[in-house]
Amino acid sequence: MNGSSHSSAVPHTDLPREEPERKAAPGTSAAQSRRAKNAAHRADDVEFAFEIGSGLLNEVRRLQRLLGERDKAIQDIKKEKGDLEKSVESLRTALRQQEQNTAKFKEENWNLEVGLQELRKEFGDSQAAVQRLESEHKHLTKPLALARDTGD
Repeated sequence: MNGSSHSSAVPHTDLPREEPERKAAPGTSAAQSRRAKNAAHRADDVEFAFEIGSGLLNEVRRLQRLLGERDKAIQDIKKEKGDLEKSVESLRTALRQQEQNTAKFKEENWNLEVGLQELRKEFGDSQAAVQRLESEHKHLTKPLALARDTGD
Protein backbone atom coordinates (compact mmCIF):
# COMPACT_ATOMS: atom_id res chain seq x y z
CA MET A 1 0.00 0.00 0.00
CA ASN A 2 1.31 3.37 -0.94
CA GLY A 3 -1.10 5.47 1.11
CA SER A 4 -3.39 6.41 -1.81
CA SER A 5 -6.25 4.32 -0.49
CA HIS A 6 -5.99 5.85 2.99
CA SER A 7 -7.42 9.23 3.85
CA SER A 8 -4.24 10.07 5.74
CA ALA A 9 -1.35 11.66 3.85
CA VAL A 10 1.22 10.22 6.28
CA PRO A 11 3.26 7.43 4.69
CA HIS A 12 2.93 4.00 6.21
CA THR A 13 6.51 3.98 7.39
CA ASP A 14 6.07 7.19 9.42
CA LEU A 15 3.22 5.81 11.52
CA PRO A 16 4.16 4.81 15.05
CA ARG A 17 4.20 1.12 15.65
CA GLU A 18 2.53 -0.36 18.60
CA GLU A 19 4.40 -3.09 20.24
CA PRO A 20 2.44 -6.28 20.75
CA GLU A 21 1.23 -6.88 24.25
CA ARG A 22 3.12 -10.11 24.53
CA LYS A 23 6.36 -8.18 25.12
CA ALA A 24 4.87 -6.33 28.07
CA ALA A 25 4.20 -8.30 31.17
CA PRO A 26 0.54 -8.55 32.13
CA GLY A 27 1.08 -6.58 35.27
CA THR A 28 3.16 -3.75 33.85
CA SER A 29 1.97 -0.20 34.19
CA ALA A 30 1.92 0.41 30.40
CA ALA A 31 -0.43 -2.50 29.82
CA GLN A 32 -2.62 -1.44 32.69
CA SER A 33 -2.66 2.14 31.38
CA ARG A 34 -3.70 0.92 27.92
CA ARG A 35 -6.39 -1.27 29.41
CA ALA A 36 -7.71 1.65 31.49
CA LYS A 37 -7.79 3.93 28.43
CA ASN A 38 -9.56 1.26 26.38
CA ALA A 39 -12.04 0.67 29.20
CA ALA A 40 -12.68 4.42 29.45
CA HIS A 41 -13.18 4.61 25.68
CA ARG A 42 -15.46 1.57 25.81
CA ALA A 43 -17.50 3.22 28.56
CA ASP A 44 -17.72 6.41 26.47
CA ASP A 45 -18.68 4.34 23.41
CA VAL A 46 -21.36 2.47 25.38
CA GLU A 47 -22.71 5.73 26.75
CA PHE A 48 -22.69 7.29 23.28
CA ALA A 49 -24.45 4.21 21.82
CA PHE A 50 -27.00 4.36 24.64
CA GLU A 51 -27.65 8.06 23.93
CA ILE A 52 -28.06 7.32 20.22
CA GLY A 53 -30.40 4.41 21.00
CA SER A 54 -32.42 6.51 23.44
CA GLY A 55 -32.63 9.35 20.92
CA LEU A 56 -33.73 6.98 18.18
CA LEU A 57 -36.28 5.35 20.47
CA ASN A 58 -37.69 8.76 21.42
CA GLU A 59 -37.81 9.76 17.76
CA VAL A 60 -39.60 6.50 16.83
CA ARG A 61 -42.15 7.09 19.60
CA ARG A 62 -42.68 10.69 18.47
CA LEU A 63 -43.13 9.59 14.85
CA GLN A 64 -45.53 6.81 15.91
CA ARG A 65 -47.56 9.36 17.89
CA LEU A 66 -47.64 11.69 14.87
CA LEU A 67 -48.64 8.78 12.66
CA GLY A 68 -51.46 7.92 15.06
CA GLU A 69 -52.61 11.53 15.06
CA ARG A 70 -52.49 11.60 11.27
CA ASP A 71 -54.48 8.35 11.05
CA LYS A 72 -57.09 9.73 13.44
CA ALA A 73 -57.29 12.94 11.41
CA ILE A 74 -57.74 10.87 8.24
CA GLN A 75 -60.53 8.84 9.88
CA ASP A 76 -62.22 12.05 11.07
CA ILE A 77 -61.98 13.54 7.59
CA LYS A 78 -63.38 10.34 6.02
CA LYS A 79 -66.31 10.39 8.46
CA GLU A 80 -66.93 14.07 7.76
CA LYS A 81 -66.71 13.39 4.02
CA GLY A 82 -69.27 10.61 4.36
CA ASP A 83 -71.58 12.90 6.32
CA LEU A 84 -71.16 15.64 3.72
CA GLU A 85 -71.86 13.20 0.88
CA LYS A 86 -75.08 12.13 2.63
CA SER A 87 -76.01 15.78 3.09
CA VAL A 88 -75.28 16.55 -0.57
CA GLU A 89 -77.41 13.61 -1.69
CA SER A 90 -80.23 14.75 0.57
CA LEU A 91 -79.99 18.27 -0.87
CA ARG A 92 -79.98 16.89 -4.42
CA THR A 93 -83.12 14.91 -3.67
CA ALA A 94 -84.77 18.00 -2.19
CA LEU A 95 -83.71 20.03 -5.23
CA ARG A 96 -85.19 17.47 -7.63
CA GLN A 97 -88.42 17.52 -5.60
CA GLN A 98 -88.49 21.33 -5.73
CA GLU A 99 -87.92 21.28 -9.49
CA GLN A 100 -90.77 18.80 -9.93
CA ASN A 101 -93.02 20.93 -7.73
CA THR A 102 -92.05 24.04 -9.67
CA ALA A 103 -92.93 22.39 -12.98
CA LYS A 104 -96.22 21.12 -11.54
CA PHE A 105 -97.12 24.56 -10.15
CA LYS A 106 -96.20 26.28 -13.42
CA GLU A 107 -98.53 23.94 -15.30
CA GLU A 108 -101.27 24.46 -12.72
CA ASN A 109 -100.76 28.23 -12.93
CA TRP A 110 -101.02 28.07 -16.73
CA ASN A 111 -104.24 26.06 -16.52
CA LEU A 112 -105.71 28.52 -14.00
CA GLU A 113 -104.71 31.46 -16.21
CA VAL A 114 -106.41 29.84 -19.23
CA GLY A 115 -109.51 29.14 -17.10
CA LEU A 116 -109.54 32.74 -15.89
CA GLN A 117 -109.37 34.03 -19.47
CA GLU A 118 -112.27 31.76 -20.46
CA LEU A 119 -114.32 32.95 -17.47
CA ARG A 120 -113.61 36.59 -18.32
CA LYS A 121 -114.72 35.98 -21.91
CA GLU A 122 -117.90 34.26 -20.70
CA PHE A 123 -118.52 37.10 -18.24
CA GLY A 124 -118.06 39.64 -21.03
CA ASP A 125 -120.43 37.65 -23.24
CA SER A 126 -122.94 37.44 -20.39
CA GLN A 127 -122.73 41.17 -19.74
CA ALA A 128 -123.25 41.89 -23.42
CA ALA A 129 -126.26 39.54 -23.42
CA VAL A 130 -127.67 41.26 -20.31
CA GLN A 131 -127.27 44.70 -21.92
CA ARG A 132 -128.87 43.47 -25.14
CA LEU A 133 -131.76 41.91 -23.19
CA GLU A 134 -132.23 45.04 -21.07
CA SER A 135 -132.27 47.17 -24.19
CA GLU A 136 -134.76 44.79 -25.80
CA HIS A 137 -136.83 44.78 -22.59
CA LYS A 138 -136.94 48.60 -22.60
CA HIS A 139 -137.78 48.60 -26.26
CA LEU A 140 -140.70 46.18 -25.66
CA THR A 141 -141.97 47.77 -22.43
CA LYS A 142 -142.49 51.17 -24.08
CA PRO A 143 -145.13 49.95 -26.53
CA LEU A 144 -146.68 47.80 -23.80
CA ALA A 145 -146.92 50.78 -21.49
CA LEU A 146 -148.49 52.85 -24.28
CA ALA A 147 -150.92 50.10 -25.03
CA ARG A 148 -151.95 49.90 -21.39
CA ASP A 149 -152.32 53.62 -21.14
CA THR A 150 -154.46 53.76 -24.24
CA GLY A 151 -156.52 50.81 -23.00
CA ASP A 152 -157.38 52.47 -19.77
